[in-house]
Amino acid sequence: MKKVLALSIYMLAMVSGIATYANAGIPDFIGGKKSAVTLTLNNVKEGQHLSIKDKAGFMLYNSTIVTTGVYNNKFDLTALPDGEYSFEHEKGYEIKIMPFKVSEGQVTFNEKNEKSIFKPVVNLKSNIVYLTKLNLDQSDVKVSIYYSTTNKSEDNLIHSETISEETNIERVYSLSEKQVGNYKVIISANGRTYVENFEI
Repeated sequence: MKKVLALSIYMLAMVSGIATYANAGIPDFIGGKKSAVTLTLNNVKEGQHLSIKDKAGFMLYNSTIVTTGVYNNKFDLTALPDGEYSFEHEKGYEIKIMPFKVSEGQVTFNEKNEKSIFKPVVNLKSNIVYLTKLNLDQSDVKVSIYYSTTNKSEDNLIHSETISEETNIERVYSLSEKQVGNYKVIISANGRTYVENFEI
């Protein structure tokens, strides 16, 4: 199985070539159920990312967009084993997910299940942590804050909460001015984990 996966990744990279990028915009797939598809993204920006992941979230392909404007690249996705996958276009705090399925050499895109998820935004001002996140599907968001002294490597959990059924998440956390050291904010949302480190 590992040999098949390794060969598939190699063939995908070989056929795809090096991806350039374009920012946001509605994706356009040309090719339908054919073996080769052309992915077009409008209004992309330099520095954005495009990846292909399997159903388990394992990254099979990753590239950084190097040109602002329109991204246009052909992919032969039949090098992948049968299964469910997705293109992910990461642009700032938004990740556009475009699912597709490979079955017996045929590639089918599921445009109805395309969606965007939004990363949390975490800022520190003085000893105050500000957290915001757009959470359109109102999924659970877990927030954990850890503290460690500058000379101690072990992290101590000082706050934990799970936020449920909120579309617009806004939280303010006050850190003790007396506890100088390292703080780590870990946010689990949409099946992903985001980590922010601070020192006060």
